[in-house]
Amino acid sequence: MEFEDVLYGILKEGLFWAALGRPSEVMPFLRGKLLSNGVSGARVEYLSYLLDDLEGFYRRVSWKGSVEERDWKALRSFHRDILLAIR
Repeated sequence: MEFEDVLYGILKEGLFWAALGRPSEVMPFLRGKLLSNGVSGARVEYLSYLLDDLEGFYRRVSWKGSVEERDWKALRSFHRDILLAIR
């Protein structure tokens, strides 16, 4: 399984946890793994910004209590942006 697929799976799991009312369930894991993978400088700042934004996104989904099509689109956008930031 490719890293990209694993990352998307983790992001999806975070979305499901958010819909269940636990929006921060996967964030400590994501922050730990992504920020400690050797990314440095401006990339770390951008990745940290993305992760903060992702956490806010999960919080908003939690408030709704459901996942809509636009949430899936946003999740794919986060996936793409995170991959670009770590490469």
